[in-house]
Amino acid sequence: MKTYKVAWLIVSLFVCISCVEDDNFDIPMSLSGITAYPNDQAQFNSINAVLGNFGTGTGDPVTYEAVAEGVLEKYTEGYVVSSDEGGNFYKQLVIQDAPENPTAAIVIQVDKNPMFTQYEFGRKVYVKLNGLAVGESNGVIQLGRLEGGQIARIPSTQVTEYIKRTDEVAAVIAKEVSIVDFSDGLESQYIRLNNMTFADDHMGQTFASENNDSFNGERVMLNCLGNSVILSTSTFSDFKSVTLPENRGSSDGVLTRDFYDDFYTLYINTPEALHFNNLEPCSEALLTAYFTEASDNTNFNFEGWLNSTEEGSESWTEQVYQGNGFAEFSALSSGDSNNTGWLISPVLDLDQGDGEILTFQTEHAYPDVGHDAIKVYISTNFDGTPVGILNATWQTLEFTSSLEANFDNWYTWTGSGDIDLSTFSGQGYIAFVYTGSDTNNLNSTVHLDNVFVTVQ
Repeated sequence: MKTYKVAWLIVSLFVCISCVEDDNFDIPMSLSGITAYPNDQAQFNSINAVLGNFGTGTGDPVTYEAVAEGVLEKYTEGYVVSSDEGGNFYKQLVIQDAPENPTAAIVIQVDKNPMFTQYEFGRKVYVKLNGLAVGESNGVIQLGRLEGGQIARIPSTQVTEYIKRTDEVAAVIAKEVSIVDFSDGLESQYIRLNNMTFADDHMGQTFASENNDSFNGERVMLNCLGNSVILSTSTFSDFKSVTLPENRGSSDGVLTRDFYDDFYTLYINTPEALHFNNLEPCSEALLTAYFTEASDNTNFNFEGWLNSTEEGSESWTEQVYQGNGFAEFSALSSGDSNNTGWLISPVLDLDQGDGEILTFQTEHAYPDVGHDAIKVYISTNFDGTPVGILNATWQTLEFTSSLEANFDNWYTWTGSGDIDLSTFSGQGYIAFVYTGSDTNNLNSTVHLDNVFVTVQ
Protein backbone atom coordinates (compact mmCIF):
# COMPACT_ATOMS: atom_id res chain seq x y z
CA MET A 1 0.00 0.00 0.00
CA LYS A 2 2.90 2.32 0.71
CA THR A 3 4.73 1.37 -2.52
CA TYR A 4 5.79 4.20 -4.83
CA LYS A 5 4.94 6.92 -2.31
CA VAL A 6 8.28 8.65 -2.72
CA ALA A 7 7.73 8.74 -6.47
CA TRP A 8 4.20 9.98 -6.01
CA LEU A 9 5.39 12.70 -3.64
CA ILE A 10 7.82 13.96 -6.28
CA VAL A 11 5.06 13.91 -8.88
CA SER A 12 2.68 15.69 -6.52
CA LEU A 13 5.23 18.38 -5.78
CA PHE A 14 5.68 18.95 -9.50
CA VAL A 15 1.94 19.03 -10.05
CA CYS A 16 1.29 21.50 -7.25
CA ILE A 17 4.07 23.80 -8.43
CA SER A 18 2.69 23.59 -11.97
CA CYS A 19 -0.91 24.39 -11.03
CA VAL A 20 -2.22 27.62 -12.51
CA GLU A 21 -5.31 29.20 -11.03
CA ASP A 22 -6.97 30.19 -14.29
CA ASP A 23 -10.73 29.97 -14.62
CA ASN A 24 -10.88 31.65 -18.05
CA PHE A 25 -12.62 28.96 -20.04
CA ASP A 26 -15.99 28.48 -21.67
CA ILE A 27 -18.38 25.77 -20.55
CA PRO A 28 -19.69 23.88 -23.62
CA MET A 29 -23.28 23.75 -22.40
CA SER A 30 -24.46 22.38 -25.76
CA LEU A 31 -22.83 18.99 -25.14
CA SER A 32 -25.54 16.42 -24.64
CA GLY A 33 -23.96 12.98 -24.55
CA ILE A 34 -24.82 9.53 -25.82
CA THR A 35 -28.19 7.99 -25.12
CA ALA A 36 -27.39 4.29 -25.43
CA TYR A 37 -24.75 1.84 -24.25
CA PRO A 38 -21.56 2.40 -26.30
CA ASN A 39 -21.55 -1.14 -27.66
CA ASP A 40 -24.38 -3.59 -27.07
CA GLN A 41 -21.92 -6.44 -27.62
CA ALA A 42 -19.58 -5.17 -24.92
CA GLN A 43 -19.13 -6.80 -21.53
CA PHE A 44 -20.49 -4.79 -18.59
CA ASN A 45 -18.45 -4.67 -15.37
CA SER A 46 -19.92 -3.05 -12.27
CA ILE A 47 -17.68 -0.78 -10.22
CA ASN A 48 -17.83 -3.46 -7.53
CA ALA A 49 -16.48 -5.96 -10.06
CA VAL A 50 -13.67 -3.58 -11.03
CA LEU A 51 -12.71 -3.13 -7.37
CA GLY A 52 -12.92 -6.88 -6.84
CA ASN A 53 -10.72 -7.52 -9.87
CA PHE A 54 -7.91 -5.78 -8.03
CA GLY A 55 -8.88 -6.92 -4.52
CA THR A 56 -8.68 -10.63 -5.32
CA GLY A 57 -5.19 -10.33 -6.78
CA THR A 58 -1.71 -10.08 -5.30
CA GLY A 59 -1.84 -6.34 -4.71
CA ASP A 60 -0.26 -5.47 -8.04
CA PRO A 61 -2.24 -3.42 -10.59
CA VAL A 62 -4.43 -5.42 -12.94
CA THR A 63 -4.61 -4.35 -16.60
CA TYR A 64 -7.61 -4.96 -18.83
CA GLU A 65 -6.64 -6.38 -22.22
CA ALA A 66 -6.83 -4.09 -25.21
CA VAL A 67 -9.56 -4.83 -27.72
CA ALA A 68 -8.41 -7.50 -30.18
CA GLU A 69 -9.72 -10.58 -31.89
CA GLY A 70 -11.40 -12.63 -29.19
CA VAL A 71 -11.26 -9.78 -26.65
CA LEU A 72 -14.53 -7.96 -26.05
CA GLU A 73 -14.88 -4.31 -25.19
CA LYS A 74 -15.46 -3.91 -21.46
CA TYR A 75 -17.22 -1.00 -19.75
CA THR A 76 -18.20 0.14 -16.32
CA GLU A 77 -20.60 2.97 -15.57
CA GLY A 78 -21.19 5.47 -12.82
CA TYR A 79 -22.21 8.95 -11.75
CA VAL A 80 -19.71 11.76 -11.25
CA VAL A 81 -19.46 12.92 -7.61
CA SER A 82 -16.30 15.05 -7.80
CA SER A 83 -15.97 18.51 -9.30
CA ASP A 84 -12.84 20.50 -10.04
CA GLU A 85 -14.85 23.71 -10.47
CA GLY A 86 -13.72 24.82 -7.01
CA GLY A 87 -10.15 23.63 -7.51
CA ASN A 88 -10.21 21.04 -4.73
CA PHE A 89 -9.97 18.09 -7.14
CA TYR A 90 -7.21 18.06 -9.73
CA LYS A 91 -6.94 15.84 -12.79
CA GLN A 92 -9.18 13.10 -11.47
CA LEU A 93 -12.79 12.05 -11.73
CA VAL A 94 -14.63 10.18 -8.97
CA ILE A 95 -17.64 8.09 -9.93
CA GLN A 96 -20.01 5.90 -7.92
CA ASP A 97 -22.45 3.23 -9.09
CA ALA A 98 -25.70 5.00 -8.19
CA PRO A 99 -26.81 8.59 -7.54
CA GLU A 100 -28.36 7.48 -4.25
CA ASN A 101 -27.36 4.71 -1.83
CA PRO A 102 -24.28 3.64 -3.82
CA THR A 103 -22.45 0.42 -3.07
CA ALA A 104 -19.11 1.24 -4.70
CA ALA A 105 -17.06 4.11 -6.11
CA ILE A 106 -13.71 4.56 -7.82
CA VAL A 107 -11.23 7.30 -8.77
CA ILE A 108 -10.21 7.75 -12.42
CA GLN A 109 -6.88 9.47 -13.05
CA VAL A 110 -6.97 11.84 -16.07
CA ASP A 111 -4.43 14.26 -17.52
CA LYS A 112 -7.09 16.86 -18.19
CA ASN A 113 -8.18 20.01 -16.39
CA PRO A 114 -10.87 21.21 -15.98
CA MET A 115 -13.18 18.18 -16.05
CA PHE A 116 -16.43 19.71 -14.79
CA THR A 117 -17.08 21.44 -18.10
CA GLN A 118 -17.86 18.07 -19.69
CA TYR A 119 -18.24 15.70 -16.75
CA GLU A 120 -20.13 17.74 -14.21
CA PHE A 121 -21.47 16.60 -10.83
CA GLY A 122 -24.20 13.97 -11.33
CA ARG A 123 -23.34 13.23 -14.98
CA LYS A 124 -23.63 9.55 -15.85
CA VAL A 125 -20.63 8.18 -17.73
CA TYR A 126 -19.52 4.95 -19.34
CA VAL A 127 -15.85 4.10 -18.81
CA LYS A 128 -14.07 1.86 -21.30
CA LEU A 129 -11.81 -0.49 -19.38
CA ASN A 130 -9.76 -2.02 -22.20
CA GLY A 131 -6.20 -0.77 -21.89
CA LEU A 132 -6.75 0.69 -18.42
CA ALA A 133 -5.39 -0.71 -15.17
CA VAL A 134 -6.93 -0.87 -11.73
CA GLY A 135 -4.60 -0.54 -8.77
CA GLU A 136 -4.03 1.15 -5.44
CA SER A 137 -2.33 4.47 -4.86
CA ASN A 138 -2.11 6.07 -1.41
CA GLY A 139 -4.57 3.52 -0.05
CA VAL A 140 -7.29 4.26 -2.62
CA ILE A 141 -8.23 1.99 -5.55
CA GLN A 142 -8.00 3.87 -8.86
CA LEU A 143 -8.31 3.46 -12.63
CA GLY A 144 -5.77 4.80 -15.11
CA ARG A 145 -2.93 3.90 -17.44
CA LEU A 146 -0.24 1.58 -16.13
CA GLU A 147 3.21 3.16 -16.37
CA GLY A 148 6.21 1.75 -14.59
CA GLY A 149 4.02 -0.34 -12.33
CA GLN A 150 2.04 2.70 -11.20
CA ILE A 151 -1.45 3.99 -11.98
CA ALA A 152 -0.88 7.04 -14.19
CA ARG A 153 -3.26 9.51 -15.79
CA ILE A 154 -5.18 8.86 -19.00
CA PRO A 155 -3.68 11.24 -21.62
CA SER A 156 -5.83 14.31 -22.29
CA THR A 157 -6.23 13.34 -25.95
CA GLN A 158 -7.71 9.97 -24.94
CA VAL A 159 -10.06 11.06 -22.15
CA THR A 160 -13.17 11.17 -24.35
CA GLU A 161 -12.20 7.81 -25.85
CA TYR A 162 -12.23 6.19 -22.41
CA ILE A 163 -14.89 8.23 -20.60
CA LYS A 164 -18.16 8.40 -22.54
CA ARG A 165 -20.48 11.17 -21.44
CA THR A 166 -24.20 10.25 -21.45
CA ASP A 167 -27.18 12.59 -21.67
CA GLU A 168 -28.23 11.83 -18.08
CA VAL A 169 -27.49 14.17 -15.19
CA ALA A 170 -28.87 12.76 -11.94
CA ALA A 171 -29.57 14.43 -8.61
CA VAL A 172 -26.91 12.92 -6.35
CA ILE A 173 -28.08 12.27 -2.79
CA ALA A 174 -25.23 12.09 -0.29
CA LYS A 175 -25.14 8.79 1.60
CA GLU A 176 -25.67 9.42 5.32
CA VAL A 177 -23.06 7.59 7.39
CA SER A 178 -21.36 7.91 10.76
CA ILE A 179 -17.64 8.39 11.28
CA VAL A 180 -17.50 5.10 13.17
CA ASP A 181 -18.82 3.38 10.02
CA PHE A 182 -15.80 4.37 7.88
CA SER A 183 -14.34 1.40 6.02
CA ASP A 184 -12.65 0.51 2.73
CA GLY A 185 -16.09 -0.19 1.30
CA LEU A 186 -17.09 3.48 1.66
CA GLU A 187 -13.97 4.90 0.03
CA SER A 188 -14.57 7.38 -2.80
CA GLN A 189 -18.34 7.47 -2.18
CA TYR A 190 -20.18 10.76 -1.79
CA ILE A 191 -21.23 10.79 1.86
CA ARG A 192 -22.96 13.02 4.39
CA LEU A 193 -21.86 13.42 8.01
CA ASN A 194 -24.46 14.96 10.33
CA ASN A 195 -24.07 17.08 13.45
CA MET A 196 -20.57 18.19 12.55
CA THR A 197 -18.66 21.23 13.78
CA PHE A 198 -15.06 22.38 13.53
CA ALA A 199 -12.74 21.94 16.49
CA ASP A 200 -12.50 24.98 18.73
CA ASP A 201 -8.88 25.72 17.80
CA HIS A 202 -9.89 25.98 14.12
CA MET A 203 -12.59 28.58 14.68
CA GLY A 204 -11.80 31.75 12.76
CA GLN A 205 -9.33 29.97 10.46
CA THR A 206 -9.59 29.61 6.70
CA PHE A 207 -10.02 26.37 4.75
CA ALA A 208 -6.39 26.26 3.57
CA SER A 209 -4.50 29.56 3.72
CA GLU A 210 -2.95 29.53 7.20
CA ASN A 211 0.83 29.88 7.56
CA ASN A 212 1.30 26.19 8.29
CA ASP A 213 -0.73 24.97 5.29
CA SER A 214 1.61 23.49 2.69
CA PHE A 215 -0.29 21.45 0.11
CA ASN A 216 -3.52 20.85 2.00
CA GLY A 217 -5.29 22.58 4.82
CA GLU A 218 -6.30 19.86 7.30
CA ARG A 219 -9.11 20.86 9.64
CA VAL A 220 -10.57 18.63 12.38
CA MET A 221 -14.36 18.23 12.36
CA LEU A 222 -16.19 16.64 15.30
CA ASN A 223 -19.66 15.20 15.71
CA CYS A 224 -21.77 15.33 18.87
CA LEU A 225 -20.32 12.04 20.11
CA GLY A 226 -16.77 13.34 19.90
CA ASN A 227 -15.82 11.31 16.78
CA SER A 228 -13.50 13.25 14.50
CA VAL A 229 -12.51 13.36 10.84
CA ILE A 230 -10.10 15.54 8.88
CA LEU A 231 -11.47 17.87 6.21
CA SER A 232 -8.76 18.34 3.56
CA THR A 233 -8.70 21.35 1.24
CA SER A 234 -6.11 22.02 -1.43
CA THR A 235 -4.06 25.19 -1.06
CA PHE A 236 -4.75 25.66 -4.80
CA SER A 237 -8.53 25.64 -4.33
CA ASP A 238 -10.56 28.72 -5.16
CA PHE A 239 -12.00 28.81 -1.63
CA LYS A 240 -8.77 28.31 0.34
CA SER A 241 -9.06 31.80 1.88
CA VAL A 242 -12.71 31.46 2.90
CA THR A 243 -13.26 31.40 6.67
CA LEU A 244 -14.56 28.14 8.11
CA PRO A 245 -18.25 28.21 9.03
CA GLU A 246 -19.30 28.28 12.65
CA ASN A 247 -22.25 26.48 14.27
CA ARG A 248 -23.12 22.87 13.51
CA GLY A 249 -24.55 20.96 10.56
CA SER A 250 -23.99 18.41 7.80
CA SER A 251 -20.93 17.91 5.60
CA ASP A 252 -21.14 16.41 2.10
CA GLY A 253 -18.01 15.18 0.35
CA VAL A 254 -15.94 12.33 -1.04
CA LEU A 255 -14.45 9.98 1.56
CA THR A 256 -10.83 9.13 0.82
CA ARG A 257 -7.44 8.63 2.48
CA ASP A 258 -4.69 11.12 3.20
CA PHE A 259 -1.56 11.17 1.01
CA TYR A 260 0.33 8.79 3.29
CA ASP A 261 -2.66 6.47 3.78
CA ASP A 262 -2.67 7.09 7.54
CA PHE A 263 -6.28 8.15 8.06
CA TYR A 264 -9.62 8.78 6.39
CA THR A 265 -10.28 12.30 5.17
CA LEU A 266 -13.12 14.18 3.50
CA TYR A 267 -12.81 16.30 0.35
CA ILE A 268 -15.60 18.72 -0.55
CA ASN A 269 -16.32 20.18 -3.98
CA THR A 270 -17.22 23.67 -2.73
CA PRO A 271 -17.89 25.33 0.66
CA GLU A 272 -21.61 25.02 -0.11
CA ALA A 273 -21.21 21.33 0.79
CA LEU A 274 -21.10 22.37 4.45
CA HIS A 275 -24.59 23.13 5.77
CA PHE A 276 -23.66 24.54 9.16
CA ASN A 277 -26.91 26.32 10.00
CA ASN A 278 -27.82 24.63 13.30
CA LEU A 279 -27.38 26.96 16.27
CA GLU A 280 -28.50 24.38 18.88
CA PRO A 281 -25.92 22.62 21.06
CA CYS A 282 -25.32 18.90 20.75
CA SER A 283 -27.28 16.39 22.77
CA GLU A 284 -25.53 15.62 26.03
CA ALA A 285 -23.70 12.32 26.28
CA LEU A 286 -24.31 10.17 29.37
CA LEU A 287 -21.76 7.57 28.30
CA THR A 288 -18.86 7.78 25.87
CA ALA A 289 -16.62 4.71 25.58
CA TYR A 290 -13.70 4.29 23.25
CA PHE A 291 -11.47 1.34 24.06
CA THR A 292 -7.70 1.59 24.14
CA GLU A 293 -4.90 -0.91 24.58
CA ALA A 294 -4.29 -2.09 28.11
CA SER A 295 -0.75 -1.77 29.37
CA ASP A 296 -0.34 -5.53 29.63
CA ASN A 297 -2.79 -6.34 26.80
CA THR A 298 -4.53 -8.91 29.02
CA ASN A 299 -6.93 -7.07 31.30
CA PHE A 300 -9.75 -4.74 30.44
CA ASN A 301 -8.95 -1.48 32.20
CA PHE A 302 -11.47 1.11 31.01
CA GLU A 303 -12.18 3.26 34.02
CA GLY A 304 -15.54 2.67 35.71
CA TRP A 305 -16.48 -0.52 33.82
CA LEU A 306 -16.99 -3.88 35.52
CA ASN A 307 -15.40 -6.92 33.86
CA SER A 308 -16.70 -10.14 35.44
CA THR A 309 -16.46 -13.79 34.37
CA GLU A 310 -19.50 -15.85 35.34
CA GLU A 311 -18.28 -19.16 33.88
CA GLY A 312 -15.03 -20.35 32.33
CA SER A 313 -11.51 -19.03 32.31
CA GLU A 314 -11.73 -16.16 29.81
CA SER A 315 -12.76 -12.53 30.31
CA TRP A 316 -13.08 -9.36 28.25
CA THR A 317 -9.73 -7.92 27.13
CA GLU A 318 -8.61 -4.85 25.23
CA GLN A 319 -6.97 -5.26 21.84
CA VAL A 320 -5.68 -2.98 19.08
CA TYR A 321 -5.75 -3.47 15.32
CA GLN A 322 -4.27 -0.84 12.97
CA GLY A 323 -4.36 1.76 15.70
CA ASN A 324 -7.98 1.17 16.73
CA GLY A 325 -8.65 -0.11 20.24
CA PHE A 326 -11.63 -2.34 21.06
CA ALA A 327 -12.90 -4.80 23.66
CA GLU A 328 -12.66 -8.50 22.79
CA PHE A 329 -14.02 -11.77 24.13
CA SER A 330 -13.35 -15.23 22.76
CA ALA A 331 -13.74 -18.78 24.04
CA LEU A 332 -11.46 -20.04 21.26
CA SER A 333 -8.71 -22.38 22.53
CA SER A 334 -9.87 -21.90 26.12
CA GLY A 335 -10.87 -25.53 26.60
CA ASP A 336 -13.93 -24.34 28.50
CA SER A 337 -17.21 -26.18 28.09
CA ASN A 338 -19.00 -22.98 29.08
CA ASN A 339 -17.73 -19.42 29.02
CA THR A 340 -19.82 -16.41 30.08
CA GLY A 341 -18.37 -12.95 30.57
CA TRP A 342 -20.06 -9.68 31.60
CA LEU A 343 -18.87 -6.22 30.61
CA ILE A 344 -20.98 -3.65 32.50
CA SER A 345 -20.98 0.09 32.00
CA PRO A 346 -20.62 2.75 34.67
CA VAL A 347 -23.92 3.82 36.25
CA LEU A 348 -26.14 6.03 34.06
CA ASP A 349 -28.57 8.69 35.30
CA LEU A 350 -31.60 7.89 33.14
CA ASP A 351 -33.54 10.85 34.56
CA GLN A 352 -31.00 13.42 33.35
CA GLY A 353 -32.78 14.09 30.05
CA ASP A 354 -35.34 12.79 27.57
CA GLY A 355 -34.96 10.38 24.68
CA GLU A 356 -31.89 8.41 25.76
CA ILE A 357 -30.35 6.47 22.86
CA LEU A 358 -27.75 3.67 23.07
CA THR A 359 -25.47 2.93 20.09
CA PHE A 360 -22.39 0.74 19.71
CA GLN A 361 -20.46 -1.30 17.15
CA THR A 362 -19.67 -5.00 17.06
CA GLU A 363 -17.73 -7.40 14.86
CA HIS A 364 -17.33 -11.19 14.79
CA ALA A 365 -14.47 -13.44 13.82
CA TYR A 366 -14.80 -17.23 13.52
CA PRO A 367 -18.62 -16.93 13.59
CA ASP A 368 -20.83 -19.67 14.99
CA VAL A 369 -23.75 -20.18 12.63
CA GLY A 370 -27.07 -19.87 14.45
CA HIS A 371 -25.46 -18.73 17.70
CA ASP A 372 -25.54 -15.16 18.95
CA ALA A 373 -22.41 -14.95 21.04
CA ILE A 374 -23.21 -11.49 22.44
CA LYS A 375 -26.35 -10.12 24.06
CA VAL A 376 -27.04 -6.67 25.50
CA TYR A 377 -29.04 -5.96 28.66
CA ILE A 378 -30.10 -3.07 30.89
CA SER A 379 -30.77 -3.12 34.62
CA THR A 380 -32.15 -0.44 36.94
CA ASN A 381 -31.70 -2.43 40.18
CA PHE A 382 -28.10 -3.68 39.79
CA ASP A 383 -25.94 -2.71 42.80
CA GLY A 384 -22.72 -2.31 40.77
CA THR A 385 -20.86 -5.27 42.35
CA PRO A 386 -19.81 -8.63 40.85
CA VAL A 387 -21.85 -10.59 43.39
CA GLY A 388 -24.94 -8.55 42.53
CA ILE A 389 -24.96 -9.41 38.82
CA LEU A 390 -27.10 -12.55 39.10
CA ASN A 391 -29.38 -10.98 41.73
CA ALA A 392 -30.31 -8.04 39.47
CA THR A 393 -33.12 -7.89 36.92
CA TRP A 394 -31.76 -7.59 33.38
CA GLN A 395 -33.92 -6.72 30.37
CA THR A 396 -32.79 -7.65 26.86
CA LEU A 397 -32.07 -4.81 24.42
CA GLU A 398 -32.58 -5.65 20.74
CA PHE A 399 -29.97 -4.42 18.26
CA THR A 400 -28.80 -4.94 14.68
CA SER A 401 -27.16 -8.33 14.26
CA SER A 402 -23.42 -8.21 14.78
CA LEU A 403 -22.92 -10.96 12.20
CA GLU A 404 -21.57 -9.29 9.07
CA ALA A 405 -22.21 -10.86 5.69
CA ASN A 406 -18.58 -11.35 4.60
CA PHE A 407 -16.53 -13.15 7.23
CA ASP A 408 -13.44 -13.15 5.01
CA ASN A 409 -13.26 -9.37 5.44
CA TRP A 410 -12.12 -9.02 9.03
CA TYR A 411 -12.84 -5.96 11.16
CA THR A 412 -15.99 -5.04 9.27
CA TRP A 413 -17.83 -3.21 12.02
CA THR A 414 -21.64 -3.26 12.26
CA GLY A 415 -23.59 -0.47 13.93
CA SER A 416 -26.21 -1.45 16.49
CA GLY A 417 -28.77 1.06 15.29
CA ASP A 418 -30.48 3.44 17.71
CA ILE A 419 -31.66 1.59 20.83
CA ASP A 420 -34.36 3.54 22.70
CA LEU A 421 -33.78 3.74 26.47
CA SER A 422 -36.40 6.45 27.12
CA THR A 423 -38.80 4.06 28.89
CA PHE A 424 -36.25 3.41 31.66
CA SER A 425 -35.73 5.71 34.65
CA GLY A 426 -33.51 5.99 37.69
CA GLN A 427 -30.00 4.60 37.73
CA GLY A 428 -29.20 2.16 34.95
CA TYR A 429 -26.39 -0.11 33.80
CA ILE A 430 -25.73 -1.48 30.30
CA ALA A 431 -24.26 -5.01 30.12
CA PHE A 432 -22.59 -6.73 27.16
CA VAL A 433 -22.63 -10.46 27.81
CA TYR A 434 -20.65 -13.09 25.88
CA THR A 435 -21.64 -16.75 25.99
CA GLY A 436 -19.74 -19.54 24.28
CA SER A 437 -18.18 -22.97 24.52
CA ASP A 438 -14.83 -24.14 23.17
CA THR A 439 -15.68 -27.82 23.55
CA ASN A 440 -18.99 -27.45 21.68
CA ASN A 441 -17.41 -25.38 18.88
CA LEU A 442 -19.31 -22.23 19.89
CA ASN A 443 -16.16 -20.17 20.27
CA SER A 444 -16.70 -17.00 18.26
CA THR A 445 -14.45 -14.01 18.79
CA VAL A 446 -16.51 -10.86 19.48
CA HIS A 447 -15.26 -7.29 19.21
CA LEU A 448 -16.99 -4.25 20.76
CA ASP A 449 -16.28 -0.55 20.27
CA ASN A 450 -17.70 2.99 20.30
CA VAL A 451 -20.38 2.68 22.99
CA PHE A 452 -22.49 5.82 23.42
CA VAL A 453 -25.60 6.81 25.36
CA THR A 454 -26.94 10.26 24.46
CA VAL A 455 -29.93 12.30 25.56
CA GLN A 456 -31.95 14.87 23.63
